[in-house]
Order: sequence, then structure tokens, then C-alpha cells
Amino acid sequence: MKRVLIVILAITSLAGARDKKQKVFPPGPYVFTSKASAGVLKRLIVQENLREGYILDSDKQLEFRFSMPSQMPLVGALFMASSDCPGKTTRKVWSYALKELDGMTKVTVLPFWEYPDDYCQIQTHELIWNQPEEMTAFQAMLDKAPTLNAQVATPSSTPASPAPAPGSTPKSTADQQQSAQQHAACLELAKDNPSITCR
Repeated sequence: MKRVLIVILAITSLAGARDKKQKVFPPGPYVFTSKASAGVLKRLIVQENLREGYILDSDKQLEFRFSMPSQMPLVGALFMASSDCPGKTTRKVWSYALKELDGMTKVTVLPFWEYPDDYCQIQTHELIWNQPEEMTAFQAMLDKAPTLNAQVATPSSTPASPAPAPGSTPKSTADQQQSAQQHAACLELAKDNPSITCR
């Protein structure tokens, strides 16, 4: 009787979701890019996940993952995950892989569910990232990450010279503004992360 009731609830939920004609989002992995180095991006991603309450449970240089106990959506919780496994809970997992190539860093993000089945064996199931605003915010965080140019654009001590050396041209106003913006972004990031040095 319990299974019949569960099936009826699941069918009702699916029918309701279909009637709302929700936008269909593809499963991961999701790929982002940044001009910042992999080391800088890793520090940013670690800091953000820890702030959100996730635990770093695997760290292999440029491949790492975070997880936290969480409840799967209704259908998955009813038909896949078991709540009768001592010491094993359903977890929301975010896995990251960083790769530097040609001055860019590719950030691959794979979210998924990790849960115990009816035999208390750990299984995984895709977690669709269906929050476009979160994805946009993540890309914006990567775009704002300080690059090597930002860290060396404004040296801390430069000797004053009365005039530019022959054959050299002063920086344009646009270059100076860009350097200042990059330095400001670096200083903003360094406030929360003492390991970052802005020059």
C-alpha cells in the first residue's frame, strides 16, 4: 500500500511539473573559463564553498570536491536513496577540475548526488544545475579573479624619472585605468585571503 501511495504521489508530482512546462536544463559537467591562474581560482572556489557550508572532502592538486548532507528531490528520495543506513547520508557534491592552457584556465564543474541505496551501497546520480543566476555569478567570480597582469601591473616602488627614456612611450589612459581596476580587484580579493599579494 505504501509503494502504491508513493507511485501516485510521484506521478502527480511529475504531471504537475510537466504542466508547468519548466525549462529543461542539461546535466553537467559545466565548463567555465578565466584568465586567472588555476591556483588563484582554486583559492576563490575553496573560499566560496566553505562560506556556503560545504566540506572539502577530496583535494588532489587541481581536482577537488566539496559535499554537504542534503535532501534529494522527492522522486529521488523516495525511489533511490535509503534512509536506513547508519552513518551514511545523502550528500550534495560539487566536483571541480582546473586546467591551464594558452593563458586561460578551464574550470570544469560537476555537481551530483551521492546516496546510499537499499543495500547501503553508495551510488551517484546527476544533479542538474538549474539556477542560471548562480552560473552567471560563478562566471563573474572567475572573471573578477586577479590575473598575473593585475599582480605586477603596479609595482610598489618605481624610481621617479623626469622624462620617459628615449624610444619608450608613456602608458595610455586606458592602460592606466585597466591597471588600476585590476589592482583594485586584487586588493578586494586580498582582504578576505591573506595569501594573495597585490603589487
